[in-house]
Amino acid sequence: MASRSLGRLAARLVQQSRPDLVRARASEFADRIKAEYRAGLEGADATPADEDAIESEASAVVAAMRDVDWEKVRAVTSEKSSEAARAMKEMSAQVDWSKVQPVAASISSALIAAVASGQLPIGGVLGGRVLRTIINEADLAARVGQAFTPPTE
Repeated sequence: MASRSLGRLAARLVQQSRPDLVRARASEFADRIKAEYRAGLEGADATPADEDAIESEASAVVAAMRDVDWEKVRAVTSEKSSEAARAMKEMSAQVDWSKVQPVAASISSALIAAVASGQLPIGGVLGGRVLRTIINEADLAARVGQAFTPPTE
């Protein structure tokens, strides 16, 4: 349930910043459902396309994480009274950490810190991918963890 509220928060942020993007994502989602339906009628499995999409999302998040200045993230989020630290705590409270594997948890924590410090934007196409990685949807954080070593404290 926590991931649902985090997803709603992300959707509101994206919708406020880019309403045209929301329409495009809705169209993309509808197209995927139609493809799944057609594949089901033909007795085929449309999952490989989804696997490619997940791998593509993981690659995009890895690329974004490599562009983050982790020293700035540490500096901003270490301030106990900063807005970023408060935002980081709020985002962390939305994740069910008992269901997240250790590698995925470290990726999720790093992403939360990067977003809270402003080093990683959550608007645009990448925003949804980052948020799905934080909540480890479809083991996305674990896949990112295979390609990216999160910074150590």
